[in-house]
Amino acid sequence: MESRSFKFGTYNILYPEPYFHFLKEVFILDVYRTNLLQENDLVLDLGASTGDFCILASKKVGKNGKVIAIEPHIDSYELLKLNIQRNNCKNIIALNLGVGCKEVEKEITFWNRSCMCKINTLENILDGLKINRKINFIKMDIEGIEVDIVRRSIETIKQANVISLEFHGTKEKVDEVLLQHGFLFEPITMKYIYKKIIRNFLLHPIAFYEVYADTITKNPSSMRKAITGFDMTKDHLLVGSYIKDRLGILT
Repeated sequence: MESRSFKFGTYNILYPEPYFHFLKEVFILDVYRTNLLQENDLVLDLGASTGDFCILASKKVGKNGKVIAIEPHIDSYELLKLNIQRNNCKNIIALNLGVGCKEVEKEITFWNRSCMCKINTLENILDGLKINRKINFIKMDIEGIEVDIVRRSIETIKQANVISLEFHGTKEKVDEVLLQHGFLFEPITMKYIYKKIIRNFLLHPIAFYEVYADTITKNPSSMRKAITGFDMTKDHLLVGSYIKDRLGILT
């Protein structure tokens, strides 16, 4: 699959054409809340894809922080490694693995391409890396298995301060697990989205124009979606963050 280059401020990301929309969500709309990252954090990126979020996180946590980027699909993983190099991120550990409920090898399909990949539990992955400190921030985009992972690995996951994830019709079930462990849920609101749009329009006008010109050209019948990045005809939640109440950072 042919790759293109996306430049945003000091970031330079190689990505396959179908992934362009997701870059907008991460870099301009910041749907995974990188604004909640702190220096020296240990970050876990489950479903790292081509590395957009983990590269942002790498810069936020600084040289003494660390990001573990887990991506099972080999094509995305190869781009992930290239993007780590292109952006000089020394604090990212990239693994060509999927997270699951047991150790197994199976076929997965993504962007209409299939490949065999290794799956392992979150605990086994962290043990293999000799990670024995608290994970501060977890981002998940794992195509519908987030409920299984949260349930199975709750003893590890509940230690985090922030868990940002993409839902696949799974919010109620994720709520059942996380809300009893001191998390409060904060959705991505339109107020938050518009603040990010204005901010990035002012800070990165050229990149902003290129992103939205491309989107509007390809989706002329959906102007509002082109601006916000969300389909406003749907009433189900796509993404949000679980935040420990004691942080005092809920808006």
